Amino acid sequence: MKFSCLVLILFFVNASVYSQKNTIDEIEIEILKTKEPSSFSTQLLRGIKFDPAKYKYVMVKCKVKSLGTNRALISAFSLLDTVTKIRYRVGDYLGYGAIIGNPERNYFRKTKPDRKNYPYSLPSYNENETDQFDKFTFEGYSNFEIPVELGTKKNPDPTIVYFGQTAYENFKAELFFIIPLQLNISVFDLYYKDSKIGIAKLE
Repeated sequence: MKFSCLVLILFFVNASVYSQKNTIDEIEIEILKTKEPSSFSTQLLRGIKFDPAKYKYVMVKCKVKSLGTNRALISAFSLLDTVTKIRYRVGDYLGYGAIIGNPERNYFRKTKPDRKNYPYSLPSYNENETDQFDKFTFEGYSNFEIPVELGTKKNPDPTIVYFGQTAYENFKAELFFIIPLQLNISVFDLYYKDSKIGIAKLE
């Protein structure tokens, strides 16, 4: 009997230590996995492009569930490198509310486009959609973000891209963070607003 109780205690202690889950503002977030997407996925399937000779993606997949009326603010997620003391914003996002159907992207640009015939498929400008990333600071950490080129070589149009509030109540989120290619030794923590969700350990 004593042995059984000891096993149960160790099980619950172990689960609490290694659980990568937190509830913040009535939103339950659980880290499912962290990995570097393949070069094929990065070049052909991602909506946001960057120089692959300088940068790479780290993808954190999460299960997100609203326990109240609040919905998750995607730009409030950030990835903190505890080794280099750098905080990364979400560089691309896909939200899946069902097994089939197109994923949610819901992205915006921080500056107004100069082009009159601005493509509908590109991130829109909406001054009423707040970029949550800028609302939080972490002592000892510097923010890292790169402007994304939405124009052409002849007519460049660089801007910071961010992501708005999800329409989903219960969904899986793929969060893509753009980090320097030469970054080899890193320990990542995933945050929502100013609260830690857990350690994002690369597979």
